Amino acid sequence: MKITNGALLTSLIAVGCMSWSASAATISGTDLSSLTYRPSGGVAQYVAGTPDVAQLSTPDSGLSGPAPVVYVRAANVGLSSLGTLSGLTASYHLFGTPTGPSGAQPYWLTYLYDPFNVGGLIGVVSMGGPTLDSSSQIHVFYDFDPGALSSDKYWSDTLSQLDGTAYGTTTFGQLGVYETGVEIGDWDNGTAVITASANIDSITVNVNVPDVASTVGLLGLGFLTLAVFGFRQNRLQAAK
Repeated sequence: MKITNGALLTSLIAVGCMSWSASAATISGTDLSSLTYRPSGGVAQYVAGTPDVAQLSTPDSGLSGPAPVVYVRAANVGLSSLGTLSGLTASYHLFGTPTGPSGAQPYWLTYLYDPFNVGGLIGVVSMGGPTLDSSSQIHVFYDFDPGALSSDKYWSDTLSQLDGTAYGTTTFGQLGVYETGVEIGDWDNGTAVITASANIDSITVNVNVPDVASTVGLLGLGFLTLAVFGFRQNRLQAAK
């Protein structure tokens, strides 16, 4: 079988690019105090107790009311990054029963870096429930990304569908995650003023991040193999 240097090099680069490591972080107890809380006019705070909780509450859970949120950032949980959207899954666990509009549940809100607009953040909102994964229904907004390359909201697409959707020269799934968190409020309650609250006693975030050591090691070994292969090819050519 004839194998070219170019083919080997392409394969090695692909192997290096696939060197990712899965990291999981479950935040509970006093670790909840290290998360990023944004009350936005409501209440978002760590409350010590049995158990400790991330407490969210709003006096008006409608579209014009406060929408408090608790975020996980990489620095909160000792990770180098939160990876890309396609590698993100998450879940939360509630202590007690949340209050609010009938059928409404705390939902995941994730912000992505926009690589084509420095400082821009693209928001991805799940439709509610404790789990964020490939089957979650979502929509997208660009309130903090005025230079966004898209205005499509992708209402009711799944996260898996969004992952594969083109954004500029890449896909949404390849955009880096700035933060992900749990929010309440901003529900369409019509003219009704409905309070809402939720106490979260644990949050789990699973991410895939580049494994630099493995990637460097694999590429180093690979390029050494390529050099030896090239040397042998040259010797064979010289012997002909």
